[in-house]
Amino acid sequence: MYQATIRRSVEFEGIGLHTGQFCRLRLHPEDNKGIRFIIRGEYIPANYRYVVNTKNSTDLGKGSVGIKTVEHLMAVLYMLGIDNLVIEVLEGCEVPAMDGSGYLFYKRLKGLVQKLDKEKEFIQIKDPLVIRNCTAKIEALPSDHFSAEYVGSIEGLLKDHRAKYKGNAKGLVFARTFCYDYQVEALRKAGLAKGGSLKNAVVLGKNGNVYNTEGLRCKDEPIRHKLLDLIGDLSLLGKGIKGRIVSYHGGHSLNYEFVKSLAGL
Repeated sequence: MYQATIRRSVEFEGIGLHTGQFCRLRLHPEDNKGIRFIIRGEYIPANYRYVVNTKNSTDLGKGSVGIKTVEHLMAVLYMLGIDNLVIEVLEGCEVPAMDGSGYLFYKRLKGLVQKLDKEKEFIQIKDPLVIRNCTAKIEALPSDHFSAEYVGSIEGLLKDHRAKYKGNAKGLVFARTFCYDYQVEALRKAGLAKGGSLKNAVVLGKNGNVYNTEGLRCKDEPIRHKLLDLIGDLSLLGKGIKGRIVSYHGGHSLNYEFVKSLAGL
């Protein structure tokens, strides 16, 4: 299996979910240097070593510069097999939220994948690995292929529901980020979700009601989005994974700890 980049440069722009700033990125083809963000002349590799925050998003930084909320774009790049890019940050300091999912990234990039002449690097899961915190766990199981699963619950709708990825990118990329109505005020007080709206996020009530007039795109959309987040965070390993990854109620912080453990294999 070979590494890949894109055939030509492409731009994305929109409001940042957490900063509320107008953000604009330009993705450029790259050859065998991995995925790197460049902001104000500073390169930040899309790698777990440069993670600076995992609360409500996965953010990367180096020195005085940083880029927020990289997980949705990174998930799409991983699922498309794109592992070499320069992502130029032209405005703002966050990946644009778009519609809150990875769909618009996927739609624009899926026809631009360009294979390179260098073999992909993989980490092979040979023995089971489990990382836990007080409420969640992520496990890696041996397999010759990459697959990922997320087991989670939606208050008032689903209990311990499982979403799976086995190469079916179209089944995940449309799933939007979400929160519960009782979380909105706390997020705003924490200086987050400044750009959040019903145009780029799903808001749920405790009883399972959906504030978005169009409703959910599928019954388990929030669970699928958590799986999208997981894949985006796993991509920061900087290598492909041959193994079955299962997250039970995990989030960005546990994903980060898990990736660090994988890097030590």
